[in-house]
Amino acid sequence: PTSGSSKLAYVIENDFTVLDSTKNFQSKPKPNRNRRDVITTIKPCAPIKGPPYHFTLTAVEERPFIFTNSSGSHQGLVIDLLTELQKRMQFNFTLIPARDKKFGNVIELENGTLHTTGMVAQLLDCEADLIVGNFLMTSERAKYIAFAGPCWMDVSLSLYGYQKEVVETDYLAFFRPFTPGLWGMMFGSLFIYAYYLSLSRFILNLLSKGMKKKLSLFFRTFLESVWQLFAILNQQSIETDSNDCERIEIEEDLIRRDPDHKFLGESWWTRHLKIFFGSWFFFAIILVSTYTANLASFFVADAIHSGIQSVDQLAEQTEVEYGTVADSAVERFFSLSPIDTYKKMGVFMKNRKGVMVETAEAGIERVRNSDGRYIFVWDSFSLENAVSTSPDCNTRLIGRKFNDGSLGFGVRQGVPYENNLTLALLEMKDDHVIERLENRWMTTGLCEINENINNEVGKPSAISLREFVGPFCIPVGSVLFAGLISFFLWCKKRCRDRKQYSKM
Repeated sequence: PTSGSSKLAYVIENDFTVLDSTKNFQSKPKPNRNRRDVITTIKPCAPIKGPPYHFTLTAVEERPFIFTNSSGSHQGLVIDLLTELQKRMQFNFTLIPARDKKFGNVIELENGTLHTTGMVAQLLDCEADLIVGNFLMTSERAKYIAFAGPCWMDVSLSLYGYQKEVVETDYLAFFRPFTPGLWGMMFGSLFIYAYYLSLSRFILNLLSKGMKKKLSLFFRTFLESVWQLFAILNQQSIETDSNDCERIEIEEDLIRRDPDHKFLGESWWTRHLKIFFGSWFFFAIILVSTYTANLASFFVADAIHSGIQSVDQLAEQTEVEYGTVADSAVERFFSLSPIDTYKKMGVFMKNRKGVMVETAEAGIERVRNSDGRYIFVWDSFSLENAVSTSPDCNTRLIGRKFNDGSLGFGVRQGVPYENNLTLALLEMKDDHVIERLENRWMTTGLCEINENINNEVGKPSAISLREFVGPFCIPVGSVLFAGLISFFLWCKKRCRDRKQYSKM
């Protein structure tokens, strides 16, 4: 027996389980000879006398709402909920399985008749008095049946998928943080600035009257400039070779012949280099830091993400199959939704053979054995429990929850016990009894539900040149600033020469 009631007894005959809260034994009930899948009118049922009432309940077995344990007894959130209800309302109950193991719907046909299935048909055929379990409140169902009281649980739809480890080898993965355009601009700017430095030094050589005008110096300084700028990008120090001695001699010769080439105690060329290399160091810090951070985000994303990441992405592809429970409220939602994404998914599930499952547990088990090739769409409460109880902890919820809904107790319209049941449910919500039961059954396993994965966060994207144009302006600005300094010194020299010429 389950917790909360010592009178519950179970019998299992030919995969047909009956739960009775008043008797120690209940024989297998006779099949309903008045079963009708297509009806023209909803017939009245015999009134239930009470209190105390005796209800015939119907439910689809599904973890964690109601399921059969290893000893053959029923347990779950619904059983505990019914036990708490019995403390507030005088009733006994018999639990029978859902017809064809389906939740059921009422569909209006073109000829005016109604097509009923599953638990809804049992209720309308007077075979059951109350629908319990994972039963969604929908406007389509509410036209023909009533829901006792408020919703006793709020749920949403979620995607349940396989968490596949990344085993593919990508030898060029280190290029992923930047787009090809940004990589090209980075190496292109390196050679452009190296050419600028070597050309400046070559012109400086031409201005020195005491030095030979060697073209070979231009090529040597170009290669050295490339190496120096590349070393800075790799956070390495710059080493001075023997060729720098020749450039030092050039600068000393210019200072002797023209003192105005000095700036704040140093040659203007030395100051020019300090301004440029300082800006290049700053540019390199931004570039390397951005590359490292984005590369880390790619590695982390590869570790926790695989395949589909959102319901929109799922709807836009056909390689990974997806489905839900046949003849359920979730299936009807996708069939009738006016939203393009959900409508497209409904068409896919209708036309693709084999994607629909008979029960939620069948869909969960299919995901666990699919190796990432199948995604199951169902309510978030059941799927969170499925993630928690996964044998290998290799499943996850995908993307954000969508299509908020509520679970309710389905009853026939106009029954006298509806108000009593509503009042009892309201008292349980006010006393936080339902919340306590939800927390108890939400996560009953050992696997962790990763909230970060549940959020719909896409994979990181490579940084483009458009997003990184600012840092490239730093060395350009330093060149312009150094040029302004040189122009200022040249103007100062021209003014001094004119004053000396006028005195003569």
